[in-house]
Amino acid sequence: MLDAVVIGGGVAGYVAAIKGAQMGGKVVLVERDRLGGTCLNRGCIPTKVLARTAEVLSLAERSADFGVRVGAVSLDPVGVSARKDRVVCQLVGGVQTLLKAWGVEVIRGTARVVGPGIVEVSRAEGGAAVSLETRGIILATGSKPMNLPVPGADGAGVFLGEAALDIDQVPPRMAVIGAGVIGMEFACIYNVFGSKVTVFEKLPGILPPVDDEIARRLLATVRRRGMVVHTGASVEAITSNADGSKRVVAKDESGNDVSADADAVVIAVGRRADYGGIDLDRLGIAHGRNGVSVDECMRTTVPGIYAAGDVLGRTWLAHVASHEGIVAMRNIMGDRCEMDYRVVPSCVFSMPEIAWVGLTEKQAAERAAGVTVSRFPFTANGRALILGESEGMVKVVADSDGRLLGVHVIGPHADDLIHEAAAALHLGATATQMARMIHSHPTLAEALGEAFQGVEGSPIHFLRQRR
Repeated sequence: MLDAVVIGGGVAGYVAAIKGAQMGGKVVLVERDRLGGTCLNRGCIPTKVLARTAEVLSLAERSADFGVRVGAVSLDPVGVSARKDRVVCQLVGGVQTLLKAWGVEVIRGTARVVGPGIVEVSRAEGGAAVSLETRGIILATGSKPMNLPVPGADGAGVFLGEAALDIDQVPPRMAVIGAGVIGMEFACIYNVFGSKVTVFEKLPGILPPVDDEIARRLLATVRRRGMVVHTGASVEAITSNADGSKRVVAKDESGNDVSADADAVVIAVGRRADYGGIDLDRLGIAHGRNGVSVDECMRTTVPGIYAAGDVLGRTWLAHVASHEGIVAMRNIMGDRCEMDYRVVPSCVFSMPEIAWVGLTEKQAAERAAGVTVSRFPFTANGRALILGESEGMVKVVADSDGRLLGVHVIGPHADDLIHEAAAALHLGATATQMARMIHSHPTLAEALGEAFQGVEGSPIHFLRQRR
């Protein structure tokens, strides 16, 4: 008998499978498509390859600012796509190597859960179905992008979420519907690539999970760079023009018509759980509108069946999915542990980048009395000036005792910087403790140290930014 069958080879599934094998378990991983799931193949990794290309392009275009003359700069879409594919293939190959090295059996095919402890797999290459008997099952079947229920959303030239990676040329005009994380990342990338980008967002502001002040700063920045962003705009249809281009038709909050013509339309209005064809109702697995219901140990309502990752419909974050997979597997292997969501760093690979951990200023004000906010701008940071990327700031939110509640960064390498703050929140550190930690010079991390100092007094290199 197997110790575990993991259904789905994305970041939740393959990580869980490797952890089970590392703990001495006999594990089978079933994947009907490519190992690595959405993250490695169609999401996190390839989009960040494009984001890095946009950064390099932007840097090359302003190389003269650094005293370097490189001549005419242009984008090579074929080269960009080839590099994207190389990076993806290398990482997927790495996952395959790890699974093999740890002795995880990988079966290509579609799984059906017959009942607790029994999984049937229809092999992708055909032949007789495989029946697997196991002590534990992990559902890690992931998610898929949501479409917009309006006329024209399924037409040619309209790309649903991750399908925007298949655009083989830079469109002169692009419309992005949805100003969440995925939408704003694509909007920023193609804005740098040279597209005239128009964004439509139904909500009053962009990036709903992000601190309001940080989101407003990004909005102001992208507008200065020529991006058109319509907030409070409900898209009603996507029509076709005589020249083959598209027109996105919307209404603003006042009921006025708002529209934009585009050569490509990207719909990025969210994702929904994908159950992989598994009949949850027949099995008696409780699930809500967003995804499968689990307890703190990642157990579903059916004994012996666990779930992890996007199929839960909770965070839509790859790093959280991996941890959920580990927690599920540890419990299957008899090492009881619980999932802790209290400290989860999040990133947006916009331009500039955004990252945060903990509470926003608004959330903190609703939950704690006497909130203190400290800010430190990258314009006062030596390393940011050296890099030529001084736009943005570090924002620290603390309670009246200096206990850290949230940290928010907009600016260079925000995705890396946020982990110092995450460690501080995870360990329960105060702003005073973090301010007294020595930060090397000249580094971007000094901006964090200065912002921590501002909670209890004033930073050294910036005047009166505390309130």
